Amino acid sequence: MPGHASVLVPLDGSKNAENALPMAALLARAYDLPVRLIHVIDNADEMLTPQALDRAREVFSSYSLDLAARHGIDTSRAVAEVGYGPPAATILAAAEGVRFVVIATHGRGGFVATFIGSVADKVVRGADVPVVTVPGVGEPAAVDSRPILVALDGSPEAEAGLEAARDLAKRAAVRLALVRAISVPPPVGIEFAYYPPDILTTMQAAAQDYLKGIARPGEETHLVHGAAATAIEQIAANINAGLIVMTSRGRGLAARLALGSTTDRVLHSVQRPLLIVPVAES
Repeated sequence: MPGHASVLVPLDGSKNAENALPMAALLARAYDLPVRLIHVIDNADEMLTPQALDRAREVFSSYSLDLAARHGIDTSRAVAEVGYGPPAATILAAAEGVRFVVIATHGRGGFVATFIGSVADKVVRGADVPVVTVPGVGEPAAVDSRPILVALDGSPEAEAGLEAARDLAKRAAVRLALVRAISVPPPVGIEFAYYPPDILTTMQAAAQDYLKGIARPGEETHLVHGAAATAIEQIAANINAGLIVMTSRGRGLAARLALGSTTDRVLHSVQRPLLIVPVAES
């Protein structure tokens, strides 16, 4: 049912994919949304008869709704669906107009050639709605009381992620932390070019002023020297963040090809839930 505000959760019958359900339950409660559980039968397999498809829907409905209930999802407001076609494209079509997609990845460095690997990567890059990726390894971590960390780089696009993070933190009654990383890139384009000796101090002061100006009372701020992706993971570990919030830049084909270098690095290395908010390029 495209266009219906809900939380969409792709499942493939594996234990790893089920790790998405606690986060889906949290979002459903926070935003008072129904949950849609979807399983996709790849049409690269042999053609299924109508009877086989009906049986698949019956089996998936029983399995997924029972599982949802065990993870705290209100099954009176949950539906189970079976799609038929290329998995990523079918999920993206089902995601039109939803509030969130929550999908498991394979875990650290885990975009391998499996349903919850390559398909999750394509869904993240192709979605026009916020997507939460959840590591599909081990037991799912509790998410209800842990802080949310939002990554900022001083751009209006990143601040769209801050707006989404603030909304969720308020609804879920959890702390919000802001992180900004600074580093001095090597000068390029001019032989023997150099930066003035106080460049790092100047950048640090500007970043501190930025964080001070944008943070609201009660919000933590963290300024870190170094590569942005590494800094985000470091602070997330230090505060035991239950969720990291970042943005993807561009829409349409651009969004499908590139998320932005920092978001892409964190996506492929982080071992905790990551909310990626799509924003239009300015």
